[in-house]
Amino acid sequence: MLKKNLDARYVLLWFMVTIYPLVVIPHPFYITYPGGTALPGYFYAPRYLLLVIVSVIALFLLLKDNPQIKHPTFIPLGMFLIFALTSALLAPVPITAWIGSPFRFTGLSTYLCCAILFILAMHTGKEEKLLRYMTGSAAIGSLLAILQYFGLNLVPHEPFRKGMISYGTMANPDFLGTYTAFILPAAVLLFLRSRKKVWLLCSVSIYAGLLVSLCRGAWLAALAGFLVIAASCRRDTAKRKPLLLLAGVFLATTLVLLPARDGLLLHRIISLSGEVSKGIKMDEGAGAYRFFIWQKSFKLFLRFWAFGIGPDHLLYAKIFTPNHALVDKAHNIFLEIALTMGIFALLSYLAFLSFFLRPARNEKGFLLFTMILVYLIQGFFNIDVVMIMPLFWIILGMSLSEYFI
Repeated sequence: MLKKNLDARYVLLWFMVTIYPLVVIPHPFYITYPGGTALPGYFYAPRYLLLVIVSVIALFLLLKDNPQIKHPTFIPLGMFLIFALTSALLAPVPITAWIGSPFRFTGLSTYLCCAILFILAMHTGKEEKLLRYMTGSAAIGSLLAILQYFGLNLVPHEPFRKGMISYGTMANPDFLGTYTAFILPAAVLLFLRSRKKVWLLCSVSIYAGLLVSLCRGAWLAALAGFLVIAASCRRDTAKRKPLLLLAGVFLATTLVLLPARDGLLLHRIISLSGEVSKGIKMDEGAGAYRFFIWQKSFKLFLRFWAFGIGPDHLLYAKIFTPNHALVDKAHNIFLEIALTMGIFALLSYLAFLSFFLRPARNEKGFLLFTMILVYLIQGFFNIDVVMIMPLFWIILGMSLSEYFI
């Protein structure tokens, strides 16, 4: 019975890391919420429904097996969920607090589902297989994004996305950047360890997907991850040669993509220095108006510092950027939690994350640590989304699996 349940757990996690990131479902359904009516979204709602279904099945398996959850990390995790629940109960729009806005679906229920998957991943015992499938899935998604960059879009999409360039199956170029930067360390380390061509090809595909996302925040996070990996190779001479090979292939890939689309990638790279200059000057337009959003969000946080304005409630604040775009996320995952759920939730969440930023015990631990680090670094510039957030929590669970298997 235990073996059957372990296999069922593996199937659920395999689905989440392999199929879930690629799911895009065209549908005609409009969602009515207190702020109005949302157009059909092919990326968010279907993914949220799948997340709920998988999490309910996972919860059934966990309750049936009565797994061990005695670990210090559950103290801050439990506190975070309690403070998040308090925020949801006090929120002015309960349905948004629980389910999330129809544009994001990152309400309290999404965090609860992620916590279930976190516990499930702690007891799988098949992290290596899951990481390989996760990397392969990211390579496929990146290939779709590369085709989009060259004008061939094979992904079903809503009419308003026609102006976007490369987003793969992640709905938005920034989210593609988050996804590829997050998975890239796994592809790189799998190649360095095995030296197999398949992982070299996956690394190149994911790296190219990262480039065509044109997401500068994700680029910086991925660079930090690569430097961490390079530093670790200083102590392992066997990995230096394949690392140099990989760096050369990445450089060649960059050079091939630079002239495409009239040098769009080159222009984006050059613009990095200008954005840094704007940031130093505290220009509200810095980071595609991220500084403006951070300033407005922080002012709002000071008014609702204890329990926040409610999960996924920022769209009700009616903040618009100077280019007339509605702000519904703080574009910083830590500021977002503080603003929507309060300072106590943020402190609990940071305490929870602290367990995963400690020195790794082995190669698998180092791989997972690097992925977590990259995700958190890019989180200073991007947001949690329902397409990627469950994958992050699964990786968190995997990093603790050695304590329970």
